[in-house]
Amino acid sequence: MPRRSSPPRLERDRKRPSEGNWYIYWTEGGRSREHSTGTGDRDQAELYFAEWKLRRFRPERAVEPHEFYVADAISHYLAKRLDDVTDPERLANAAKPIIRFFDGYSVGDINDALIKEYCQKRRKGRGDKGLKDGTLRRELSFLSTAIRRAEEDQLITRKIAVRLPPKPEGRIRFLTCEEALMLIRVSRSFDSPLQDGVPTESKTEHLTLFLRIGLLTGQRKEAILSLRWSDIDFDSNIIYWNPVGRRRTKKERPSSRLPARLRKYLLRRRRRFPEDEFVVTHRGKSLQNIKRAFRTAVVSAGLETEGDRKVVPHTLRHTCATWLMQKGAPKWDACGFLGMTLETLEKNYGHHHPDHQRGAADAI
Repeated sequence: MPRRSSPPRLERDRKRPSEGNWYIYWTEGGRSREHSTGTGDRDQAELYFAEWKLRRFRPERAVEPHEFYVADAISHYLAKRLDDVTDPERLANAAKPIIRFFDGYSVGDINDALIKEYCQKRRKGRGDKGLKDGTLRRELSFLSTAIRRAEEDQLITRKIAVRLPPKPEGRIRFLTCEEALMLIRVSRSFDSPLQDGVPTESKTEHLTLFLRIGLLTGQRKEAILSLRWSDIDFDSNIIYWNPVGRRRTKKERPSSRLPARLRKYLLRRRRRFPEDEFVVTHRGKSLQNIKRAFRTAVVSAGLETEGDRKVVPHTLRHTCATWLMQKGAPKWDACGFLGMTLETLEKNYGHHHPDHQRGAADAI
């Protein structure tokens, strides 16, 4: 009896599993086949695998969902999107749990029971901590988007609905003034002395600057870490978060006025390190992430690191938006300053505004 055909999968060279290159293995027409990616690096092999499947297995016409593997839908979506995103590795990592579970399944196999099984397995895999519905929604939204893209590109005749877990409800975590001051206090250190006439930087100085920028501008972590000195006009007091030439994404980045309280910190930093290209640097180098230093400061400040009240870099954006509303800032001005839609501002932060429901409350 001929061997059943199986979809291609990525494995280390079976002849040299500890040191060989990554290979693509699959069964076709009863015969086992293989194809080398030419690299021993897993991330590079994943990208090669996605592009290879897009080239080799693209059908000449749209096929029924049960004739198209989920893995192929994911690969097609990755290949189309990798050149358009600022962090391709993050996109590829988001697809891994979907690819692992749905390996061997076709798009037509997806139904409520299979989605429920996926959610149960993902939660069980995280042990006692479990997996939040928000994370599952993001993962399954990725799957749904990949299927929709396959239908739009005429790879399948119709899309299959993916039922998402309910959107989690809860209050948005923001910092009080006391918590923000404590976080800055534990991250701050004294200016280091000169070394051979050159100012040196303390271990946590970049984190203190990151905190101040985040709290006083409300911008996302990626925008702050990618900010260059050339993006700041100190004469006009404008910060260009989305300069000419930057790859555009769905995350809007505005041009915002430079707060007076932040200006003095930026000018001090600029005078100390005039050769740096980026604003937030450590030892003259730009940073790709700041999670570890941020978490250390959160722990030292006695703030939460787990649960619904955990403090993460994005908490700074929530805090700035909340403070603007608490101070009674005009909503249109706040939207422009934050790069946020009025709908989002009112939905998530509007209840902090002193005028929120005042007319109704006064009428009672």
